[in-house]
Amino acid sequence: MPTPNRHPNFDDRDRDPLPLQLPAVVGSTTVVTATSPTGLRFRFVAMAAITAVAALFVFLTLGRSHHTTSSAPVRLPASAVSATQLRELATTVRHPVFWVGAKVGTTYELSRQPNGTIFVRYLPQGVAAGAAQPYLTVATYPFAGAYGAVEQVAAQRGSTRLKLPDGGLGVVSARYPNSVHVAYPGVNYQVEVYDPVPGGALGIVAAHELTAFGSLTPVAAAPAPGPRHVTAAQLRALAASIKHPVYWLGPRAGYTYELSQSSAGQLYVRYLPLGVTPGSSHPYLTVGTYPFPAAFGAIGVLAKQRGATTLHITGGGLGVVSASYPKSVHLAFPGSDYEVEVFDPTAGAAKRIASSGEVTAIR
Repeated sequence: MPTPNRHPNFDDRDRDPLPLQLPAVVGSTTVVTATSPTGLRFRFVAMAAITAVAALFVFLTLGRSHHTTSSAPVRLPASAVSATQLRELATTVRHPVFWVGAKVGTTYELSRQPNGTIFVRYLPQGVAAGAAQPYLTVATYPFAGAYGAVEQVAAQRGSTRLKLPDGGLGVVSARYPNSVHVAYPGVNYQVEVYDPVPGGALGIVAAHELTAFGSLTPVAAAPAPGPRHVTAAQLRALAASIKHPVYWLGPRAGYTYELSQSSAGQLYVRYLPLGVTPGSSHPYLTVGTYPFPAAFGAIGVLAKQRGATTLHITGGGLGVVSASYPKSVHLAFPGSDYEVEVFDPTAGAAKRIASSGEVTAIR
C-alpha cells in the first residue's frame, strides 16, 4: 500500500498506512453471514489472543517501506485536487471520503488504490504532488465491520480510545502515536489520520477536525444474490467483472459448483455432489474469498500462535490451521488483498487439499 508512516522497528523509509484489520480466522466466537454456506464460518472475531496479535500486527507493519516488499499494492498517480473535487469524488464513489478540513497554504493531494483505498494528503505550499516526504495524510479504507474491529482494538492494553461526533470511535496505540484509526457505526469504511509528528494526529482527531464528504448515515446494503449453480466459464466472467481473483480448487468430476456472495464482498464456491440443489443445508467442500488488505502478513502472524500449524502453499502462499478447528485452512498469497478459506466437513481434509497445491485463482 508515497504516504508516510515510519516505525523504529523497521526500515526507516516511508510507506503507506495500512487499515486496522482483524482477519477471518478460526476461533471460538463466530459470525455466520446469511449467505455463508453451512459449515463455512466467516470469522470476524477470534480467540482473544489471536485477535490481539492480529491487531498488533497491523500497528507494527505501519512502518515498513513500500519500496522494500514485492507485495506492495499498486497506487494510482497522485494529483493535486480542490475541496470541490473531493466532494465530487465522494458522490462518484457513493461512500464517504474523509479529510481534516480546509487548511490555508496547503495543497490537497489525492491518490487511490485499485482496492478502493483513498488517500488525501496535505502538502505545504510549493510541494509537488507525489513528493516522497511524509506529510499529514487521511486514508479511507474499505472495511466491512470496521466499527467492531476498532472497538476490539481500543480495548487492548496500550490503546487510547476517543469518542467522536456522529458516534465515531478512534483509537491510537502508544506504540505508534503517529496514527489514529477511526470508524463509525454502520459505515463499512475505516479511517486513518497520520501525522509525521508523534501525537499530531491525536490532537487533530481530538479537536474533531476529521470530517467526511458524503453521508455517515448507515445505508442498508443491497441484498446479495442467493446461492446458485455456476460453470467454470461463469466464474471466470465473474472474476473479470469484479476485477479481483476468485479462488477455487479447479474442476472436479461428479460435482457442480455453487456460488454464494455476501453484500460485504465475500465469495464462496461450494462443490456440490451431482443432484444436490444450491442452498442445501448440508456442509460440503467450500472455498471462500474474503477482501482483506495485507492478508499475507496477518496470516504470517497467526501462524506463529500456539496450536497453529503452518502450511507453505504452492505459489508462495502461507496457510494456517488451528488445532481447535481442523476443518478449515486460512491462507493468503504475497501481494494479494484477499484471504482464502478452504473448508471441508471432514477434519484434516482441508489441510491436505491446501497442501496439495489445488487452491488456484480464477482471474
